[in-house]
Amino acid sequence: MKNLKHYNKKGPNKTTIQLLNALEQENLTGLSLLDIGGGVGVIQIELLKKGVSQATDVDASQAYITAARQLAKQENLDEKTRHIYADFIDCHQDIEKHDIVTLEKVVCCYPQVEDLIRHSTAKSEKYYGLVYPLDGAVAKAVNKMAHLYFKITKNPFRTQIHSEKMMDKLIRQNGFQRIYYSMAFPWKIALYKRVKHFKN
Repeated sequence: MKNLKHYNKKGPNKTTIQLLNALEQENLTGLSLLDIGGGVGVIQIELLKKGVSQATDVDASQAYITAARQLAKQENLDEKTRHIYADFIDCHQDIEKHDIVTLEKVVCCYPQVEDLIRHSTAKSEKYYGLVYPLDGAVAKAVNKMAHLYFKITKNPFRTQIHSEKMMDKLIRQNGFQRIYYSMAFPWKIALYKRVKHFKN
């Protein structure tokens, strides 16, 4: 798979590095990770190397699950990883809480992002990190062009542009405060930390 070859040759991409760097400022030793839409497993592997004790990967792509398992075995970390082939929205009730929840370039694949954020924040005990696209007029115009291309090529996949303000508000309402924020055009990277006195 192309993404796995890229990681093996060049390491994590720019947005992944920024999210990982933000998390590494915290004490990760012994924490658990839930990586939603984890792709080939880069965040899982990198955080396990940094002290995370175990990682759960949920992905709706069988190809990505296969690649993530391959990478975990390659790095001798397969005993610390669990892979679930499913759409997180469909299986969230069966997944336990974890210390860290990450969603890199995932919200842009969900039409009902409110449900995704509500259910995924509920699974985080400490940290909630995500990477999402810009939401301005230019981004929306580019997204419309992408949809036209998908339609012409008969590709059922559709990307979504969601309001950053809405997502931030919802995450905060679910008990978090933002501790890191940056941009790697056309993506934004944010890390939140659960407010101790908040009970969900």
